[in-house]
Amino acid sequence: MIYEQTKDLLSKIKKLRTADVDKIAYQYLEDEVDVSALYPHIKESGAIHRIYFVVSLQSIKTLEYQLQFIEDHFSDLNDWWHVDLFPQLLRKGPKFDFVYQKAKKYCKSPLLFARRWGYVIFLTGWQKDPSNTKKILSLFHDDDEYYVQMGEAWLLADLTIYNPEECLEYIASKLLKYNIIGKAIQKICDSFRIPDDVKNKVKELRKLYK
Repeated sequence: MIYEQTKDLLSKIKKLRTADVDKIAYQYLEDEVDVSALYPHIKESGAIHRIYFVVSLQSIKTLEYQLQFIEDHFSDLNDWWHVDLFPQLLRKGPKFDFVYQKAKKYCKSPLLFARRWGYVIFLTGWQKDPSNTKKILSLFHDDDEYYVQMGEAWLLADLTIYNPEECLEYIASKLLKYNIIGKAIQKICDSFRIPDDVKNKVKELRKLYK
């Protein structure tokens, strides 16, 4: 029944936007709708995929069980936006060490988007604490997959907002190949939240890789 109802709601929206999909998801949450019957159909539609994960994760009350749910569905993550949806849905709290230990495993997964999640997971607020920077950077490693590289670059650029000194030092250490560092430098230079003096320093560091 829920599958037919969801398809009907989606079919009535002429120009489907993310906000429209989320409106359906949050109405399901308000009505305490069980969306488990949508699971067999998540590959049919990006909208159904999003509704299933938004409602399921928001219905879970603890971070620990949310992460277990994501782990149980790693094989269903087949695009970058499947992963990048999750940070806004996670329960917030002072559980950095718990998340760090989880991320250590994710970053080594044979699954591409599980590895991306190992980096993107910190973009829930844990990247804002400068005392976390060194530990997070210790997880970075060379990866041949573009979407993992972009996840690393995104996180490194975001870390630079909150702890530029440590991140510049990390970039200068040449622990990663330029295919990741170059993307991170570009994101740093494009950021409105990073001052020009930091951008100028990171541009100079490009020379170390040439």
